[in-house]
Order: sequence, then C-alpha cells, then structure tokens
Amino acid sequence: MGQLYGWAGPNGLAGNTSIFIYHDNPEITPADKCRTDIGLLIEKPTVTPPGVELTDFEGGKYACIRKTITEKSQYGEAWEELLAQVVEQQFETDDRPCFELYHSYDVETHVADISICTAIKA
Repeated sequence: MGQLYGWAGPNGLAGNTSIFIYHDNPEITPADKCRTDIGLLIEKPTVTPPGVELTDFEGGKYACIRKTITEKSQYGEAWEELLAQVVEQQFETDDRPCFELYHSYDVETHVADISICTAIKA
C-alpha cells in the first residue's frame, strides 16, 4: 500500500477508486497462502515505477452489493450477504477473482463505502 500510494499521490491518483482483488477462497486456502492484489482504477495509460504494476482487469459479469462499512466485522457479514443473494438468485459462480471496490475510505474513522463483487457465469 505504501509503495502504491507513494507513487499515486504525487501523480494525482491517490483519490481514485481502489480495488482489492482476491485470488483465493479463505474458506479452503490457509490465510498465509491467500493472494490479494491491491490497486487503483485508472482510465488512461500511465508509466509506473518498479514494484507498481499496470494490469488490465478481465471484467465480465459480477454480482455486487454496495455497503457502508463502519466496523471491521462488517466485511465478513457483507460477503456472507452477497453470497446468500447469489445462492438465492441461483447464479452460478465463476472462477474469476472476486473483489472489493473502495469508493471512499476515511483513514481516521475507518468508514468505507465499498462494493463487494463476486464473479458469476453469464
């Protein structure tokens, strides 16, 4: 995070929507083996320094919910709510990574406006 925002701040990108991409299921993958990418959404090509990678996002169809998170425990609750809705709607999940979009995050209060998204088959 420090390296990403250390580059993004001077380049006017620190206020962009951030994305946390989860590559592993924490219910079956040990916590120390779970992989997460943290990034910022940008619209135009830009040059990044070593250690900050510019990557295209695959996209596709996702089931999402948007929540205001005021306590750390609410992240798990929000994920459970989304997955319950996916089951209720009888969507079939896809093997693409799931993610959280941070529309805003207050570093003092830790209040976050986020969208939680899981890949579904079209």
